[in-house]
Amino acid sequence: MDLEGKISIVTGAGQGIGEGIAKTLAAHGSKVVLVDLNAESAEKVAHEINLQFPNNAFSFEADLTDEQAILAMISFVDQKFQRIDCICNNAAASKGIGPVETFALEDVQATLDLTFTSLWKCLAAEIKYLKNQSSPASIVNISSNSALKGYAFNSMYAASKAAVNNLTQSAAKEVARHHIRMNAVSPGTINTPGVKKYFEQEPSAKEVLERSSLLRRIGEPEEIGEMVAFLLSDRSSYVTGQIISVDGGSSIN
Repeated sequence: MDLEGKISIVTGAGQGIGEGIAKTLAAHGSKVVLVDLNAESAEKVAHEINLQFPNNAFSFEADLTDEQAILAMISFVDQKFQRIDCICNNAAASKGIGPVETFALEDVQATLDLTFTSLWKCLAAEIKYLKNQSSPASIVNISSNSALKGYAFNSMYAASKAAVNNLTQSAAKEVARHHIRMNAVSPGTINTPGVKKYFEQEPSAKEVLERSSLLRRIGEPEEIGEMVAFLLSDRSSYVTGQIISVDGGSSIN
């Protein structure tokens, strides 16, 4: 398989897109450390992976707004495997929705902290570690199509993800000489628990979002996982600094 024997970290792996990514990486042969604030969720997904691919998944609880927790995450993987080959920084959250002028400052700051600043903290620690190992590595950051065309009534999340895109491309220029590749994947509407709940509350939204895709459907977490697996694998050895949409064509519709 493409990732046979590789050591991978996936943050925010307890559900949704992160769960789909972790399961896909394991299916491609990687050993995966699933990091999540919710220890029970990460353990559940790791257990499901191990039922199919024994001894391939390991859970780790971490609050990624805490720099010491990030260092502990890296130390955990290093002590277990003595290297890190692949990292997917997926963890993010949005606090508050509504028109721009109604956002409370604390919600703006919380969204930035959870979506951008925590990812930057992860990248800083990850890059320091990876620079000191002799083998090449690949990092994929999970962005959002909202960063490409805006997101009415959730502008702070969109702005935070736009910052993730710029950080990805800027950092890719810095780390290439250290044999580290870095890209971002920009999902469209994906069939996650949060999206399912939203459709239950707003049934008409499902049809609207399906029509926004050229393929007339929403995506599945494993479809994001397949793109991430490609970018983390040696098959994408000449790809770095790219923001790749996986959205059924909604970004051009």
